[in-house]
Amino acid sequence: MFKNLITSLFIILFCQNLFSKSLEFSGLKKLNLADIQTITEFDIYKNDFQLYEIEIIINDLYKSDLIYDVIFKDSENDYFLIEIQENKIIQNIFFSNNIRLKDDNLTEVIDSKKNNFLSKSLISQDISIINSLYRSRGFDNVSTTVKIEKFSDDKINLIFDIYEGKQSRLNIINFFGNKTFSDRYLSTQINSQALSFYNLFKSGSNLNTEVFNFDLNKISNFYKDNGFLDVRVSYTLDTNSFGLYSLNFFIEEGIKYKIDSIEYGQEIKNNSFFKELSKIFSKSLNKNQSFYNKKLLDEYLQEINKSLLFNNIHTYYVDFTVEKNNGFLNLKFIEKSQSPKVINKIDIYGNAITKEKTIRSKLIIEPGDYYNKYLIDSSLLNLNKFSYIKNTNIELVDTSENTNISLTVDEEKKTGNILLAGTYDTDTNLGIMLGIEDKNIAGSGNILDANFNINSENLKYDLNFTQFPLGNPYLSNTYTIYNQENDYSSSFGYKALKQGIGYSLKFIDNSQVSYGSGITYEYTNGHSAKNNTQVSITDNIGDFENIVLKFNISKDTTNDIFNPSDGHYNNLNLILSPIEISDDPYIKITYSNKNYFNLKNSKNFIFFNNNFGYAESLKSKLKTINAFSLGGSNFKGFDFRGIGPTSGDIYLGGNQFFTSTIGYGSSFLFDEKDNINIKLFLSTGSIGKSDYTINNNFDLRSSAGVSLDFITAVGPISFTYATPLSKETNDKERLFTFSIGTSF
Repeated sequence: MFKNLITSLFIILFCQNLFSKSLEFSGLKKLNLADIQTITEFDIYKNDFQLYEIEIIINDLYKSDLIYDVIFKDSENDYFLIEIQENKIIQNIFFSNNIRLKDDNLTEVIDSKKNNFLSKSLISQDISIINSLYRSRGFDNVSTTVKIEKFSDDKINLIFDIYEGKQSRLNIINFFGNKTFSDRYLSTQINSQALSFYNLFKSGSNLNTEVFNFDLNKISNFYKDNGFLDVRVSYTLDTNSFGLYSLNFFIEEGIKYKIDSIEYGQEIKNNSFFKELSKIFSKSLNKNQSFYNKKLLDEYLQEINKSLLFNNIHTYYVDFTVEKNNGFLNLKFIEKSQSPKVINKIDIYGNAITKEKTIRSKLIIEPGDYYNKYLIDSSLLNLNKFSYIKNTNIELVDTSENTNISLTVDEEKKTGNILLAGTYDTDTNLGIMLGIEDKNIAGSGNILDANFNINSENLKYDLNFTQFPLGNPYLSNTYTIYNQENDYSSSFGYKALKQGIGYSLKFIDNSQVSYGSGITYEYTNGHSAKNNTQVSITDNIGDFENIVLKFNISKDTTNDIFNPSDGHYNNLNLILSPIEISDDPYIKITYSNKNYFNLKNSKNFIFFNNNFGYAESLKSKLKTINAFSLGGSNFKGFDFRGIGPTSGDIYLGGNQFFTSTIGYGSSFLFDEKDNINIKLFLSTGSIGKSDYTINNNFDLRSSAGVSLDFITAVGPISFTYATPLSKETNDKERLFTFSIGTSF
């Protein structure tokens, strides 16, 4: 027994000694053994290395930026040999044979960078990134190889050689099985776009399975959000010819569920605000014929939880569940208990330019507040609306009683702009605009901009400073100095100089409602009268000093700032120049009301827009410089200042006006996803009650027309053709108008 044990120990020790060797390195030029020792924890000078230890050392060497490659050799001698290729620094990065993507685009996405060490793992990632980028644009056969060119003993040039191949595109997108929603409407819910012969304004989608899978989920979620909880969606991609493909979505809609019963927790029902909220929800649900609609439920749930917050209730929040029951749904609003946690601290990262106190001032939350998801989401929404913030990311770390918040911001570091552009407006024709702006002065979040504009009627420059108080994220103060030369010779019959200095305060109550007020000192000098015997002209000649008070309230629930198709917009403006402190006292009120009604299961819509104005002198006659004008962009089919009282060739304007427009909007003829929208409209309105004429009949005018709004990178560009249906003798027509901005 003892003899066998001795024999076994001898064999183990012999084998261990047989496979144990020392370690040597070759290929070292800039590095030495001391440098190698700092890379690994093993003692590289010992003489009894095992193979598993060598593997660990090789892995350590591969992880080092100092080493590009490692070659292991188990020599027949009594040592292991590791041959090292020392790393080199990238001097230049070149791309060859890339036609569709520019060098700058590729340099921006790859991980290898100039003046960094060459890395095999990064090169492998870069090849994958480049190929993925090309495939997302429809280049299915792309391949990328890498060449290394010696620049000096310790530097190299890195060359990516790209074979792009042919680009493939979609030319047809089909939907099968959709009974409730049309093909055209479903096409607006996905990102993929078909390229057909009539599409002049888009490029079509490239072949990218990630986008197709994303679209599949969007269609599925869209159906589920609208009550089709059992929907099933799949797709196929078929080859056509000339590198074109057709994308086919197959939809099994299932039944559309109705809500049969609604249950509430006792705590919810006991709250004072519940009755009114539930009444509003019931009306909305009945309007939707009791069909399940997730958007409707989410909005109701948000209102309930907001009300809990505003009533200082933090011990629970409300959620809902749905249960299927014989083709119907049981809806339950349930209370979920939560331990109210206090925000312990808010750490801010990523701000290289914007001051930390500036970012904190835009947050609705602060340390010491109860944690509330609604307030956090509102804080991020408020912060992201500022142009110097690209994006924000938030991380929460909870303890037993507190919550720590880490907020990382992605800044827009280039906040200063110089703009020189030619402009065109239907009313004032060609012009030139020069603007200088900084949207984040010294990281304060404040805005300074100077503008110079010249066109056929105006020559104006102004300097504006907008300051956002650190104590309130909803307020802004604006200070303005301006100088303006107006040439009204062809309309009112004189020229005028305006100079002023003003202050305004704006308060944003929520994402929809805002209030504004301001005060301006304005000096006006009327000169160069076209006719010194015309009272409407001579009343405007001379020097006048006025204090002008302005008040504004606005509510906007429309779904798009440039091309709304649903919602309402209301704006009320009041201008008052008081009689006691102004040479030219008057009051002026304007009201704008816009209504958009989206047609069911469609992106088409009906709109009904109204504008009203009332002005009155508080001393004698309302001067034409303060009067309203009609025609051009505010009443299509007629020339700028082409409607209203005149005296010979002098335009008088009016103290009162109104316009009403009803219309129908849709995408351009073929495809709802095209970037051009069409509107058919009928307008009616009038202007009158000038203090400079007794002929003040409030005669109605009307026009009908069509407009095309091109959605471009710089905003909408509108072309309109309208013809008058009813007009007066002195009215001036203009059938075609062009403007930057939507037509209605």
